[in-house]
Amino acid sequence: MTCPDCFRGGVVVGDPKGTIETLFDVPTYVANPEGAPPSPSTIVYFTDAFGLDLVNNKVLADAYASATGIRVLVPDIIPGGPMPVWVLDTVESVMSPVGLFDIFGQMNRISALFSTLLQFIPFIYRARPTIPATFNTCLKYARRVKADLPAGGKLGIAGFCWGGYLSVNLCTHTAQVGGEERLVDAAFAAHPSFLTVPNNIVDSILKFKTPLSIAHAENDVNLKTPGIEQTEAALRQKAGDGNGEDGFHYQIKTYKGMAHGFAVRAKSGVEAQEKAADEAKVQATEWFKKFL
Repeated sequence: MTCPDCFRGGVVVGDPKGTIETLFDVPTYVANPEGAPPSPSTIVYFTDAFGLDLVNNKVLADAYASATGIRVLVPDIIPGGPMPVWVLDTVESVMSPVGLFDIFGQMNRISALFSTLLQFIPFIYRARPTIPATFNTCLKYARRVKADLPAGGKLGIAGFCWGGYLSVNLCTHTAQVGGEERLVDAAFAAHPSFLTVPNNIVDSILKFKTPLSIAHAENDVNLKTPGIEQTEAALRQKAGDGNGEDGFHYQIKTYKGMAHGFAVRAKSGVEAQEKAADEAKVQATEWFKKFL
């Protein structure tokens, strides 16, 4: 499932500090921590639908690296390429109120809707993370990163919107085909899309006792609050309170008044959104510092 909020939001002002390298046959944005010797661990950051074309993803990856002391890899891995960033503006045009008798405004809205659909329909057809080819490509990348870690290194996965599905569901996979070691050592998902709840989230925690933290938007029409409440109830029954009982660690934080996409596409100057995005960033980085 997807929604208009998947393609709405703001573009941050900032200069990425990382570099683009080809790692494991995939163009990858590499954000390295500055200062102290880096951790042997790595975080793989799976973006929203706008991929590396949206500067927000690079700037946020830099912030994760800086706050955790851990290298962050952002693969340019969306099949067929990401949604173009200009869709943010066209979706705003579609969603903005227009007077009933404002002919010019109505025509602009129809044009914006048509332009959006021309991008949206092919994207959903070719690039949904639920498609086996898409998921397996991302699984292969994560496995190659894990195999390449130095001694003592752990793998974290962060995912946003499109990538949130990946960060949750990769937790149920092993580091190697046919192996027994878990692939993911800690995961964070912000407003994940396409999930089947409660099963996807519950399974991701139960299978390998993988620590999982979720930033949920109260007004997310993709992952609705009743589904999250049902998930939390199931987790309490099967995995305790999430604070280490029987080896299970999980965290679900609901951000009041927020809509899908807030953690990566908060609008500049909108105080509530900026504050929530900052809190979600701290939620993620503290989680990774704790478990990686």
